[in-house]
Amino acid sequence: MTWWRVCIEVPQELAEPLSWLIVEETSTPVEVQDQQTITRSDGSAKLLIGLSEPPDATFRAAVEDILGRFDIGPEAIVVERSEDDSWRESWKQFLKGGRVSDRVWVRPPWEAPAEGAAVTVVIDPGMAFGTGQHQTTRGCIRMLDKVLATAPGETVLDVGCGSGILSIVSALLGSPAIGVEIDPESFGNARDNVAVNAVEEQVTLIEGSADAVDGAFPIVVANILAVTLVEIAAPIRARSARDLVLAGLMVQDVDRVLAAYPDFTLADRLDDGDWAILHLRRTGR
Repeated sequence: MTWWRVCIEVPQELAEPLSWLIVEETSTPVEVQDQQTITRSDGSAKLLIGLSEPPDATFRAAVEDILGRFDIGPEAIVVERSEDDSWRESWKQFLKGGRVSDRVWVRPPWEAPAEGAAVTVVIDPGMAFGTGQHQTTRGCIRMLDKVLATAPGETVLDVGCGSGILSIVSALLGSPAIGVEIDPESFGNARDNVAVNAVEEQVTLIEGSADAVDGAFPIVVANILAVTLVEIAAPIRARSARDLVLAGLMVQDVDRVLAAYPDFTLADRLDDGDWAILHLRRTGR
């Protein structure tokens, strides 16, 4: 079967943030090959993307825009046609399960359950991002675990739920969740993951964004890009009655994001590499 391999060579230290941004912008999985996965001694890393069709102008424009934010030109993008279909399965070797927070373990469906795991979430990443491996997802789960430990059973609104992992974590920790997602492919992936984890009665999925639901919720979590956290701050603020967990922003974006939520105060912060996870609390609550 014919497929197209998009290879992007980037500095090692930018591989993680760039891969996350590309996944969020294009809804395509990105494999990172660096010194941890292959032998590379030149300080660079490769981002690999497999496509069933040639990359169109929209895809290329999105990727070039992301690279441009880090002063990387379009010449870094190399597209190759291939008849080798092994890529569809080989990327799975890079996804490993493990403990993510005090109470939560995450594993892909092809991996056996870990002994002694308290709460285990089974996530098939599919075409959506969010397996618990990236700093943003991992940090968000840690922060959400801490918040739910002090407010057990309270409803969680998961804005931009992606693979559904945060909604599923909430449900398995005893809190009903509503996950909203605008991307149809991610929405379908979330629905499948909810079924795999048998939490259909605890998790409600709605195709849309924060303004697709009514009312305010005691706990709101949003693991999306910083620019989106700013753009849709108004509906997120309107849905948040007390605790708000924000992730998907890099450390340099913190002040800009906080400025978009003036009616909240910073209750806790977790930095993981280049990424920051914020726990905000509505002022006066």
